[in-house]
Order: sequence, then structure tokens, then C-alpha cells
Amino acid sequence: MTDPQWPPVPMWHRAVPGQFGKPPLVWLIGVHGGAGVTSLASTLRWAGDAGRRWPGRIGLVRDMDSPLVVLVARTHLSGLIALESALESHAHQATPAGTLVVGIITIADSARPLPTSAAERHQVIESMAAEIGAPVWKLPWIEQWRGLEPHELATWSPDSRPGPIEDVDATRTPPAPVRQVAGALFAAARDAGALLLTHLPDDAPRLDSEPVHPPSEPAPAARPAHSGGKHSGNHALHREAG
Repeated sequence: MTDPQWPPVPMWHRAVPGQFGKPPLVWLIGVHGGAGVTSLASTLRWAGDAGRRWPGRIGLVRDMDSPLVVLVARTHLSGLIALESALESHAHQATPAGTLVVGIITIADSARPLPTSAAERHQVIESMAAEIGAPVWKLPWIEQWRGLEPHELATWSPDSRPGPIEDVDATRTPPAPVRQVAGALFAAARDAGALLLTHLPDDAPRLDSEPVHPPSEPAPAARPAHSGGKHSGNHALHREAG
């Protein structure tokens, strides 16, 4: 049951705007301004940019938004505090009912090591994430992205195979750390979505997804629905309606 003393998170009460073509498989949520969601969503075309709000109109049927979300934050102290607050809100059921957190991405705010205060806070977040079965994916400082706008960034798909020359050009292929996180995220979201789809009635207007898509075709969304319990096999937490 929702904690009446805990304020609800900012959320979209209608379909998340600005989406064209196939619906996203998973939503990226920036827990603070400048988290890096726009750049990530430009690279991962099968992931949607939800801005700083949680999708609230979620379900597993047509015309609803995916319940699969990934929280994104920078590794400076204020970003990590905002991330911790978002996780606490989810623990207190102050996020949209049916939301499935499939993971967390922290993005380095500098090429330098984390200060002690931020490193300690990051450890706290990793512990909180472990308690709900959500992996924490860490992206290092990406120098190649500093001189590029989001629309110039190369995109990643499950079957991308960059050559040795492309690997150093961020406009032709994402840097190796981004590809590694993208692969892990895609697999986690695909598996979580497939598991949720098994709970749909046979006659529901479902949207099935293919396991792998060519570079020109982003993955379709695993359309949201309520399912019970914690999915330890795909490292996701499902919060039931309170």
C-alpha cells in the first residue's frame, strides 16, 4: 500500500510525449537535470526518453506505455542523493503502480576518481539496488561525447558489430563502455518484458517483441502490465499496486 506520508514522484499522467515510430522497450528516467538521458536515448533507439518524470500511463496492452524503467544519474554527490531519493520513493510505493525497475545507470561526471563522499553514497545506492534485485551499470567519463550533440551520436542495436576503425569514432559506433551497458540493459529489459507478457490473457491486444533486431529496426516495447513479485532471474523489481 502507498505510504501516505511519502510524496509521489513526478510522473506523466498521459502518454510520454515526443515518441515516434515503434514504442520504447524501456524508459530512461533522469533523477535530476543533466543526468544524460537524452544522450543515452539517442544512442539506444529502443529506449525512450522520459525526461525527469516516471511514465504513469502504463500497461502491457496497446496504447499504453511500457512499465520497464531505468533510473539514470551522474556520479556527483547531488546526483547520487537524487538517485537515492528516487529509490526510496519506489520502496515507499510513491511511484506509479506496476512500475518495473530493470536497472540503474550511473554516469561519471568527471574523468577523475569519485570524492570520498560520492563514493560512499554510491556504495549505499548499490546496496539499495541489490535489495530490490536491480543491477547498477556504471558508465565512465566518455570524452568522445563532449564535442557531439545527441543527434550526432551513433546508435546501438543488439547485432551491432563495429570494425576497428569505427570503434574510435563515436559518430559511427558507440564507445565500448556504452555498448557493454547497452547489451546488458537490452537483455534485462527484453527478458523482463517477455516474463510480463506471459501474464496477459490470450485475447489481450498484446504487442509481442522479437528477441533481436537489425540495426535499422529498434526493438518494440514489451507492453506493460501488472505482475506479482520480484523477478530475480532478470534482476528486476515489480511493485504491485497498493
